[in-house]
Amino acid sequence: MTAPAPRPGMTRRTLLTALGAGAAGLLAACASGTGARSQTASASAAASGLVIGMTYTPNVQFAPFYLALADGEYADNVTLRHHGEQEGQFDALLAGTEHIVVAGGDEAIVAASNGNELVIIGGYYQRYPGCIIVPEESDITQPADLRGKRIGTPGKTGETWYSVLVALSSAGLTEDDVEVQEIGYTQQAALAGGKVDAIAGFSNNDAVQIARNGMPVRVIEIGEKVPLLGASLVTTAQVLADRRGELEAAVAASAVGMTAFVNDPDAAVSATKAYVPDLVDTTQAENAREVAVATGELVRPSEDAVVGALVPEQVGETIDFLSGHGLLGESTVTSDAVCEPLLTV
Repeated sequence: MTAPAPRPGMTRRTLLTALGAGAAGLLAACASGTGARSQTASASAAASGLVIGMTYTPNVQFAPFYLALADGEYADNVTLRHHGEQEGQFDALLAGTEHIVVAGGDEAIVAASNGNELVIIGGYYQRYPGCIIVPEESDITQPADLRGKRIGTPGKTGETWYSVLVALSSAGLTEDDVEVQEIGYTQQAALAGGKVDAIAGFSNNDAVQIARNGMPVRVIEIGEKVPLLGASLVTTAQVLADRRGELEAAVAASAVGMTAFVNDPDAAVSATKAYVPDLVDTTQAENAREVAVATGELVRPSEDAVVGALVPEQVGETIDFLSGHGLLGESTVTSDAVCEPLLTV
């Protein structure tokens, strides 16, 4: 995921520091340097314990895992680790420093197709976070209205780009029917300044942050049924073979934390304060709560949704979509190889 667009004169780093808990995207944000006190795994912990990895900036979107740890749901040897800012999201997992990573299921599939033996073992987001964001007064009300419009995206890679492709596909459009602009992390400035007509972003952070920064926007769903798998719990084939029981327990404990997160966003904010000291500020805490509520709608989009569930059919749909758009590498990826649900429901 991406961070929201910086305001004029702000770098991406200073923006994240300024906005605190709500600013960072779950899967692709840079470090904020906010003095976070995450449970960082040492080399010895990695060797003897089970390390759950998350992206660079401690954030309320990771509160399910903070809650599970604080409430004693995990085994005593489980620690949480936020990546270093120069690490790729799967680097530590593949190196053995981490044993589970919270990452986009679709991005894990792409990585697997490039020769990495990754396995998705648990769900997190039950609804895909990618969306198209437009100014409130825009005449764009559905993906079909994007024809002839300028769409801003950080780049032609990752989940924001996949979201653009889904939006175009669901409307029967192609890249030739729109003007795609790679705008980096300047979404708000590009949208407010009229450089683009719409931007690709995430409903639980970009849309929230832009609105809180004073620009009224609307979210356009990218399709009725999105053939992509969002944030999930990922491991490697070797760790799964060696430590299956521990992984099963950690996935189950994470699902308990996810349920607590959805049911009580205030508790989520409180748990995040141990990792993001800036949340002592009332405005920052209110911002984090809004992000938590929006994220909760992805974790449990309906009352009958099984929190933490991983649906193999959705993995297959993701493989088909990514393959159909030429986004997979040379290694053949099958649902059976890349998906092993460990949560018993």
